[in-house]
Amino acid sequence: MQSEKRFILARRLRISVLIVIAIGLAIDYFPALTGGIVGRNMIFALIFLCFIGAVIAEILLPRKENQKVNVPLFEHDLFFIMYVITLIALYTLLGGQSQIGLAITHPVLWIFVVYAFLKWNLERKQLKRENE
Repeated sequence: MQSEKRFILARRLRISVLIVIAIGLAIDYFPALTGGIVGRNMIFALIFLCFIGAVIAEILLPRKENQKVNVPLFEHDLFFIMYVITLIALYTLLGGQSQIGLAITHPVLWIFVVYAFLKWNLERKQLKRENE
């Protein structure tokens, strides 16, 4: 019962992070939406809080024998990273320009992509071995 509550809380937190990151990036790429009230520091803080929220959601996921319970692909780290990249690409195509310097070519972004892909691949292989 307790692990189910943690799973639901982690799921809600992840969904909240996805919504807040979409709004935060929209404000970053289109500062006119807020009349310029929200500056770079506020956007950095918002993105940092989203990162903290994602980490907390990861910690809240129940584990059995040091393994996370299976989560749907749309809640996986790889999806989260691809979601952010898609938002950045979309906002750039719509004519926005990041105030904080986020771009598709940002090297840190691609480090997270590689990390998330490797993590997803390792978890998938481990699950496959367990099912054999």
